[in-house]
Amino acid sequence: MPEALERYALLFVVCALSGTAIPMPEDVALVGAGATVDHPAAFAGMTLAAMGGLLIRDSVFFLLGHAVGEGIFRWPLVQRLVGPARVQRGRELVESQGGRAVLISRFLVGIRSTGFLAAGAMGVRIRDFFFWDLVGLAISVPLALLLGYALGEPILVGVSWVLERKGLVAAVAIAGIAVWAWRTFRAPPGASPGGEGDEPA
Repeated sequence: MPEALERYALLFVVCALSGTAIPMPEDVALVGAGATVDHPAAFAGMTLAAMGGLLIRDSVFFLLGHAVGEGIFRWPLVQRLVGPARVQRGRELVESQGGRAVLISRFLVGIRSTGFLAAGAMGVRIRDFFFWDLVGLAISVPLALLLGYALGEPILVGVSWVLERKGLVAAVAIAGIAVWAWRTFRAPPGASPGGEGDEPA
């Protein structure tokens, strides 16, 4: 696979898993990717790859809520992972903004996934979800990539360090996921074990 396509594929996967299997907000990956942009075509490719991955991730949360309905907020797993405070914030956002809550959630780190889940559970139409999510992605993804490009060299040094130590980074990531899972599932339902600000996306 050509190097450029490999980079796009990696960014797609990281964005699709960010905030879930990879406990890291997408913003970190996007800023890092932006620092590696060396051509307008690369910027366009990264924008499309990131938007595709994030749209899939967002859709999973929305469609899960859409399929189950508001009863999903009573699921023990959702209570453990989200906590009542975030659930309430997500519900209030959808109640006050309707479909626009999807766009607003995109820019609220710590409530993104909860907002998408709440939008689906509370009856936001599927076409409205995709419209507002694509609007949000069309704004946020290029801005994050441009930020990484503007910061340039310091970010690029960090990205290069990570790429040269894939094994170490993978081990640290696995250990972090294990600790997060242990803290999450040992907490009583309804508790938010890491505090409200710890939700990656």
